[in-house]
Amino acid sequence: MTENPDSRVGRFSLKALTIIALLSLCSTATVLAQDPAIEDHAVVLIYHHVSETTPALTSVTPETFDRHLDYLQDNDFTVWPLARILSNLAAGKPLPANTVAITFDDAYESVYSEAFPRLQKRNWPFTLFVSSEGVDRGYGSYLGWPQLRELAAAGVELGNHSHTHAHMVRHLPNESGRQWQQRITADIEKAAARLQQETGSDSRLFAYPYGEYSPELRKIVGELGYYGIAQQAGAIGRVSDFLALPRFPMARAYADMDRFATSVNSRPLPVSSVVVEGNAHKAYRPIKNVQLALADGEYRAPRLACYRSNGTPLETQTVSERPLTLSIKIEGKQDAGRHKINCTAPAISDDNSYYWYSFQWLVKHRDGSWYRE
Repeated sequence: MTENPDSRVGRFSLKALTIIALLSLCSTATVLAQDPAIEDHAVVLIYHHVSETTPALTSVTPETFDRHLDYLQDNDFTVWPLARILSNLAAGKPLPANTVAITFDDAYESVYSEAFPRLQKRNWPFTLFVSSEGVDRGYGSYLGWPQLRELAAAGVELGNHSHTHAHMVRHLPNESGRQWQQRITADIEKAAARLQQETGSDSRLFAYPYGEYSPELRKIVGELGYYGIAQQAGAIGRVSDFLALPRFPMARAYADMDRFATSVNSRPLPVSSVVVEGNAHKAYRPIKNVQLALADGEYRAPRLACYRSNGTPLETQTVSERPLTLSIKIEGKQDAGRHKINCTAPAISDDNSYYWYSFQWLVKHRDGSWYRE
């Protein structure tokens, strides 16, 4: 396996990483323009199960996984550890062209039995986000600590996926904000301690359970010194939010080869600010409008379009040209649950490559109760 990155994020707020990234843009722009073999962005893939017998919503078959890996190899993609990619982006260092990171959530058995041998054969690194309570309790579908130690010894990065795998944005009944903060902090730190005790891992990568996050949860993750890894689709770049980094989910409904090729060839749409009409995070109610401000880039702005996660087109209006600011009307029923919109624009240099941005929000039931999985 490829060796671990030569540096990791220390325990400080990741706001500094964004500042470093912005300051480095000018110094590297000329180099990137002159050499097509290096880039300033990457794509992160998320898998759960590699199996024919597990739920389709979170699974790809071994055959499909093989096709994904073959595509990456046949099309000259570079597979790097996620921490190494993020370290380079935060420091303003270039990446190889077509860089991809492969990640898995939850430490399911098929990662060890199906994915690991295939990736090890190609000498490709990957990151496995571990929910430590499931391992401690010996849940039937989870790996055990001996297997995780074997993976760690082989160079697999084991990231933090919380201890309990709870819906972390939710407060318990009668729980104050301070009590919630203490509980969530303790949960993340317990997972880190168990990983350190059992495998020696000290990864500074944290994947949000269910991909759910809020400004308050992001703050905790940043103050603990982690990168925050989410699940909404999109590529990552130097000006990405390092506390809500997107990944392209790979499951049977979204894992066909056309979708896979579109995903791994995508680029980050340079969104500089997001304004939401309606209180998306504190009230967790349906929202009416999302306004995006975009920096200049090598994307075809006139062809930028936004969609609901089910593919329904959304009405998009241009509010201003400089900077380009778009108003996106959120249409359709918003039942309790997780909601996303995707905005894409083809690259100027290649109509088959898309600049991509995804926005997620959570909606409670009308009575204020949370949805069930």
